[in-house]
Amino acid sequence: MPVTLDLDLARALSGRRIAGAWDAETVDGIAHDASGELAVPGGAREEDERLKEQPVSFLDVVRGYADAMIEHGRDTYGEQKSGLFLSALDRFELRPLDVRPAPPAGIRREDRAGLPWRRLAGANPQLDENLLRVLYSLSEITGETRYAEAADHELKWFFENTQSTATGLLPWGEHLAWDVVLDRPVSSGTELIHEFARPWVMWDRCFQLAPAACRAFALGLWHHQIADRETGAFDRHAPYDRHGPRDGKDFPRHAGFYIQTWAQAYRHTRDETFLRAIETLVGRLEAKRAADGGEAHSTTGPLDVETAADLVPEPLAGRLRRFAAEEDRLVLAELRALHGRPGGGWDFPATWEAAYAVSTAASWAMYALARCEQAPKEDLREIIVAVAEAYRDELPAEDVDLWPMSLGHVISAQVAAYRTTGRRVFLEEAQRFARLAVRIFWQDRPLPRASAKTDHYETITGCDSLALSLLEVDAVMNHRSVAIPKNTIDR
Repeated sequence: MPVTLDLDLARALSGRRIAGAWDAETVDGIAHDASGELAVPGGAREEDERLKEQPVSFLDVVRGYADAMIEHGRDTYGEQKSGLFLSALDRFELRPLDVRPAPPAGIRREDRAGLPWRRLAGANPQLDENLLRVLYSLSEITGETRYAEAADHELKWFFENTQSTATGLLPWGEHLAWDVVLDRPVSSGTELIHEFARPWVMWDRCFQLAPAACRAFALGLWHHQIADRETGAFDRHAPYDRHGPRDGKDFPRHAGFYIQTWAQAYRHTRDETFLRAIETLVGRLEAKRAADGGEAHSTTGPLDVETAADLVPEPLAGRLRRFAAEEDRLVLAELRALHGRPGGGWDFPATWEAAYAVSTAASWAMYALARCEQAPKEDLREIIVAVAEAYRDELPAEDVDLWPMSLGHVISAQVAAYRTTGRRVFLEEAQRFARLAVRIFWQDRPLPRASAKTDHYETITGCDSLALSLLEVDAVMNHRSVAIPKNTIDR
């Protein structure tokens, strides 16, 4: 179905600022000025006043999303009725897509949840991670257990039924999914390649629901993702269905994901294999940090390593904390070189466009928030506030194919700045952006669309993170005692 652009949405998407009165005609339901250009009166504030005239409950929006996914977005197809959440759906019919729609801007074919050039019929819990966190939060807020039960079912079924018998790896992450019609793992590429898309932060619940499968996955990550268990050499890509790890693109970001996984596995099993795995990979990162005898540079960052330090015994815990502290220092130094002001403070641009390997400035606020929770520091608090300030009174340009994740991070940055400073302007901005999000992505449907220029539901662009940010705004506005998870895993 083609994208429809109503006048309010046109205003919401436009970054043009036209002051004063305006004279326009309407063409196909959209106002244009005399030159034929889109006519946009005023800026962000004027548009927000219009949105305020249509009050919306952010909790109701998120519940509507969750209810639609539970009722219409689960696997009831093929021979196995798994109950997994589909990663792409028709928003109008609330069923699997009949065709493979054009992707949102910045999305590669090989990363979508389905076979190449075929309809998207895959389930990928790693891309739905924040949706699962939203479901658990909804049960806490509403007292309705069905939300948490749906999330529990997803995790238990996926871990116990989709794991490779050859490697212990799972069909999730950057390239893999579980096809709910064919009842088998699929890739949008040419091979079944395992690669994390995000850190997995739900290990505690997963070990409660499927302990044997979780242990098998962590061991599989050590035996089948790591090519050399003496040096820690690995490639972020590894075959899902056979042993075949290689030494190649050992991106440090992924090393952090592995270290956190092994630390969680040690916590739940006390298997010292996982301590050896962590030691090996940390040693590799330490060597990489000062490679070629040059100036030290950051590698995996401090977040996953600091998390792991709280889960393992000494002396490894101390080594991890020292490593994280040095990574913290290096990341801040590198960030200051890019965005620091000569006289002090920070200068971030309000960027909106995301793509593969490209994030927005708001993601730095999410990094600072995550690190500040581990090790509070004034620099980190200043980054949160500076990013939030950068987006005040801003709107994305009309030509940007805005992702839900991008706007979700902007909203969460405003909430974090409000919590950091107590300044109400940041809460007002969070509410403004949240109203804008509902207008752009939900419109009059229960499921959000994949981007501002598409009209189907697809989780790869972060619908789940946007929903989580709306819960954050609702929690602050209504003084809820439920702790909403931080929107900091899109990294």
